[in-house]
Amino acid sequence: MALLNKNLIHRNVTFSNSDDALKSMATTMVENQYVKSSFIDAVVNREHQFPTGLPTGGIMVAIPHADWTNVNRGTISVATLKTPIIFKNMGDPGEDLAVRLIFMLAVSEPHAEVTLLKDLMGIVQNQSTLQGLLDAKTDDELFTRLESVFRDVTIDSTEKERSK
Repeated sequence: MALLNKNLIHRNVTFSNSDDALKSMATTMVENQYVKSSFIDAVVNREHQFPTGLPTGGIMVAIPHADWTNVNRGTISVATLKTPIIFKNMGDPGEDLAVRLIFMLAVSEPHAEVTLLKDLMGIVQNQSTLQGLLDAKTDDELFTRLESVFRDVTIDSTEKERSK
């Protein structure tokens, strides 16, 4: 099963605020049966309690997620934003970050989240990779770039076993 699904990739989109972005992205994940309907409120509530904005340099990112009990099967939804929206800083919740890229995680196993976040940190700390995602001119180009970026990333142990 592929980590990425074209239906969950949103290029050059506009959201009014972080809650709007989270609800929209999570709803698409529900519609594609990756997550339960409970995921929508869970991801919004978790973001309010434990912000996921990361001060990664020039291009800020957010990595929202919710508890694995709300997930049917693991995936990542990605949004590149036409206009930045404010997310709170993960390390300093009093600080606002103007986020341009959102990586919404749906992890189906409790222990897989740590591994995925570690893999993702390597990706989001590379400004040229992030810029390449923002610069994609078409949906297909963005998807191809994401496939390349996430080539070695797995989201659960069953996927790891299949890839051996």
